[in-house]
Amino acid sequence: YEVSLKEFADEQVKSGSWSVEEADERGRAYFKKLLPDGLHTEGHKIFNVFNEGEKVGILWLHVFEKDHVLKSFIYDIKIDESERGKGLGKMTMQALDEYCKEHDIKSIRLHVFGHNQIAYELYKKMGFETTNYYMEKAL
Repeated sequence: YEVSLKEFADEQVKSGSWSVEEADERGRAYFKKLLPDGLHTEGHKIFNVFNEGEKVGILWLHVFEKDHVLKSFIYDIKIDESERGKGLGKMTMQALDEYCKEHDIKSIRLHVFGHNQIAYELYKKMGFETTNYYMEKAL
């Protein structure tokens, strides 16, 4: 939880959305809204990612119903820095596809920051399509 919160706040700063001074407070408020009951909030699932029996990452998924159809949103996927580049992100996403199919979840959505091209390219290869663009002009 704390690692995801810090990295989320850091990404908001990096993208120019928040200042360094406000990042921790705003991140905590955002997470409290998403997870009012912490990790036990209904519809939210935290999966551990393992490599050779060792925990090397997590995937945070929100499953919800919209228009009588189960859908999902990935709030976070994190692979330890030392384990990146080994195909674990791809394997995790493939395992998620299987999980969603087994549970009749019809779609997976996610958000990726514009500066995270490695993740963006992985998601494209995994069949994700861009649905929205956020654009900003500094004045």
